[in-house]
Amino acid sequence: MAKKILIVDDSPSVLAILEDMLDELGYEAATATNCKQACQLLETNRYDLIITDLTMPIMDGIAFVQTAKQMPNCKFVPIVMLSSVEDEAKIAEAKQVGISTFLRKPVKEVQLKTILKVVLGS
Repeated sequence: MAKKILIVDDSPSVLAILEDMLDELGYEAATATNCKQACQLLETNRYDLIITDLTMPIMDGIAFVQTAKQMPNCKFVPIVMLSSVEDEAKIAEAKQVGISTFLRKPVKEVQLKTILKVVLGS
């Protein structure tokens, strides 16, 4: 059974690229274009991993991680933060709220594979 990964990003192109990469690697990907939509998915679905953008409208990635970590289905789910921002303070803040690791945009398939192997052991 394929592991399920939720991708949260406000960029349709980033969602499509990541979804294609994960599909090719044998994972089942679900997408959300904002954190509110992602929270709704987390209420009714279980995921093995979440990949979320840092900078988004409505709720940013850090607030989303804090919210997600309070949900019963998500308390122990690893979260990878994704961003083109190189703000070390924001990255440190993201680590403090519970992300597993940080991935810089644009995402390279080799980096994604390595993170999946480390975080999911697959």
